[in-house]
Amino acid sequence: MTISGVVSARRERLRRLLPAAVTMLAISAAMAVLTDARGQSAGEAAAAADRAAIRAAAAAYRTALATGDAAGVKAAWAADADIVDGRGQRVRPADIAPVDAGPAAASRPRPEVTVGETTIRFLTGDVAVEDGTADIVLPGTQTAIEGWFSALWVRRDGVWKLAGVRESERPVVADANMLADLDWMVGDWVVVVDEPAGNKDGGRPAAAPGMEMSVRWDAGRAFLVRDVRVAGAGTDDGDADVVHVHQRIGWDPVVKRVRSWSFSSDGSRGEATWFRDGGSWVIVQTGNLPGGQQHSQVSIYTYDGRDRCIWRTMPDALSPADGRPTRATWVRKPKGEGR
Repeated sequence: MTISGVVSARRERLRRLLPAAVTMLAISAAMAVLTDARGQSAGEAAAAADRAAIRAAAAAYRTALATGDAAGVKAAWAADADIVDGRGQRVRPADIAPVDAGPAAASRPRPEVTVGETTIRFLTGDVAVEDGTADIVLPGTQTAIEGWFSALWVRRDGVWKLAGVRESERPVVADANMLADLDWMVGDWVVVVDEPAGNKDGGRPAAAPGMEMSVRWDAGRAFLVRDVRVAGAGTDDGDADVVHVHQRIGWDPVVKRVRSWSFSSDGSRGEATWFRDGGSWVIVQTGNLPGGQQHSQVSIYTYDGRDRCIWRTMPDALSPADGRPTRATWVRKPKGEGR
């Protein structure tokens, strides 16, 4: 056979094999697409199941907070979790025992939390971030504290747990003139306990120590200066058992809120945000006890327009175990009586 004949024969064989090769390539491509689609479908199904599990865990956590279920609250958090609130205060749930969980605690009024739409995105198969909004209405108030949150979820031993929460408050309409609305506090006051055991706020009220308060404007009327004298319950009112608290209340132009900073002679300190709720002032406070333990509390002042102010306090969901609500009345001393 000549060279040209050999070439022609090879071309003929290639021509016959080409359709089969193209068919094989098409089948391989189709199988690859099908496999990829099946993989995507399985991955999407797993992600959907994980999103549902995270939302269920979040709902269980909110229910535990609302009902005072201390064990349920604790179970929701990873051991190394932390919370940073809108004021930059960092709290480790592992370091703070929830409020005591007896029958009285179960009936205690608690904040109403409304969570808006949230989005969940996965960083890895076992780590997810949930972003959303939350409105909190404190017991005895009507004005919601509006904010954003970002929650970090991790899967530990097959269970989704909270590893961290970051909170921030949404902007509010307020101005520095709000501080002037607290001018009624100026004067000298003494506390009078007016709620017997088993009060309507739920649970046994904490015993109120002897307290006196003096409030004045500073020289530039930029701050209200409040000095409080607290005598320990059951003492002879000697100086050794007295705690003095110095507080300054002023307009914070950074966060555009009325805020306060408190320092106690026992070494504790705290910061608080103040806002109006109808005829009352609500004070949301965080701070540190002398030993470094973190605590938080909500106070509500309702002024009667004359010489009395109803004072209510309540611990939040992650306050120390001995936190109980209190209710008392600040009574203004007659002018000239002083402290």
